[in-house]
Amino acid sequence: MDVAITGAAGYFGRKLIALMEKDEFYDRVVGISRRQWNHGFTKLEYHRMDVRDEGIKKLFEGVDAIIHLAFVVSPTHDKKEMYDIDVNGTRNVIEAGIEAGVKKFIITSSTMVYGAWEDNPEWLTEDSPKRGHPTYYYNKHKIMVEEVAEELLDEKNLVILRPCLVVGPSVSHFYVDLLKMPVLPLVDGRNPRMQFVHEDDVARAYDLALKKDARGVYNIVGESVVRWKEIIDMAGKKAVRMPRWLIRNLLKIAWWLHATKFPPEILDFVTYEWVASGEKAKRDLGFEPEHSSMEAILSYLQYRNSF
Repeated sequence: MDVAITGAAGYFGRKLIALMEKDEFYDRVVGISRRQWNHGFTKLEYHRMDVRDEGIKKLFEGVDAIIHLAFVVSPTHDKKEMYDIDVNGTRNVIEAGIEAGVKKFIITSSTMVYGAWEDNPEWLTEDSPKRGHPTYYYNKHKIMVEEVAEELLDEKNLVILRPCLVVGPSVSHFYVDLLKMPVLPLVDGRNPRMQFVHEDDVARAYDLALKKDARGVYNIVGESVVRWKEIIDMAGKKAVRMPRWLIRNLLKIAWWLHATKFPPEILDFVTYEWVASGEKAKRDLGFEPEHSSMEAILSYLQYRNSF
């Protein structure tokens, strides 16, 4: 199989390409990213290109499937560019792929589309409403990306994978950077259940989605959950009870002043629960994570502490 991967030079893409490199099922990997990348993969044809580039269609010729990973993970103050990359970039990739004759598309979403709400059920399923967040770009854009894919593609050609928070030794994003802070809040004294999936398990999920010729939407999550206070303790940080109104206002001011990388909206995700069920992926894809949520977060912390 010949596969194209957008966002190939990111931590998701590298893990997935490393898996494909060793697997005879894959003949050729067309990697696309904006960054310079000197790699050692023999199957990979790497192209430095923006997903919004009209020339991307040429790269999809002869490709059987596209895995769309490109997305702005860490927020910036340029809302227009984030939207353009996330939503318009997705539209460009799908339209170019269709014109090039690609038959399978795997679109990367997130369990964040469900939103962190006080009245969430114990376990969110793929049929749960996508309530997202009223202002947070990440949730809003992931929902829009799903809508663009569903608008342009037939059900039989489309897979949407919704990983929860991805962690592991290779992962670098601003969510895990929270754990570098010396003090972390228990917002209004809350200690929500949280959920993680290991980077290696995410790569396996994409592999299974291709080999099983899957279609539809799947949550990709690690086994079990871990409490926010446990994570703070494992990271060796201090947990402090703080009222929501206070910490939210402090974050809003710091974000406005460009004094922090953490927008105030992320506060909701350590206040309320947004835990998803992985039963559908287990049943339909045979996806069983090799790491629990606890093991996934520990793998990140142990790697970080080794330096």
